[in-house]
Amino acid sequence: MRKIIIAMLCAFSVCALASTEKDAAAQAKAFYISYLTSLASDTGDNFPRAELQKYVAAQTIKRIEEVQKIPEQELLESDYFTYCQDYDPAWIPSLRVGDAEATPDGNEIVQVWLGVENGQKLHLEAFMRQEDAHWKIYRVRDVTNNFEHPIFNDSAIRHIASNNGLRP
Repeated sequence: MRKIIIAMLCAFSVCALASTEKDAAAQAKAFYISYLTSLASDTGDNFPRAELQKYVAAQTIKRIEEVQKIPEQELLESDYFTYCQDYDPAWIPSLRVGDAEATPDGNEIVQVWLGVENGQKLHLEAFMRQEDAHWKIYRVRDVTNNFEHPIFNDSAIRHIASNNGLRP
């Protein structure tokens, strides 16, 4: 009887883990489909904040907004979520999202490949964590170019703000 109970617990754990991984990857994919479509639209409107809040951690949204208020800042020279300055609608079908990989701290990393110019791909990592019972992006890193926007680097933000006569 104990063996059956242990086997059932193991099976439930595996199912729960697989479900969690799919949820983080599905959330990342839903975000990128919606976000890229918005970026590539002719209206030029910003991605609605309410929509962003469905997919992106509150702390990340707040930090991006703080950085964008700094005039002539150099921390975000391209879009935080795509590492691109412009996005062509023809590239959207090339979007690929991998499975979520668990991290030791209980968060997840999802591999994302964006279509870019000349039929190439840009490889990103979307770092996901649970917030409000949903997986949300809290960090994005450009794997292709081994680069990450330093939006959480407080000393860099203070330096740039003080160079522009602002109090961070």
